[in-house]
Amino acid sequence: MIATPGEVALTRVLAYLRLGRMPITREVMIEALALVQEELRKEERLQPLLQGLMVRLQAHFALPNPALPPVCPPLHRGSIQYED
Repeated sequence: MIATPGEVALTRVLAYLRLGRMPITREVMIEALALVQEELRKEERLQPLLQGLMVRLQAHFALPNPALPPVCPPLHRGSIQYED
């Protein structure tokens, strides 16, 4: 069965949010569906639809910042005890 552009778009939006560690609640699903619906009114083809959705997603949903580990351990000044 071939998925419609709206189904593909909604699946990708929810996957993007899930991978961004946003909890997928009922309210988030309703907002995502509303965004897809608004973009479907503008574009009928899949590629422009997805491009428009990605721009709007970043502005509409505040994804949590990922917790990144430090790049390197903190540097501490020390001595290796050379004798004079």
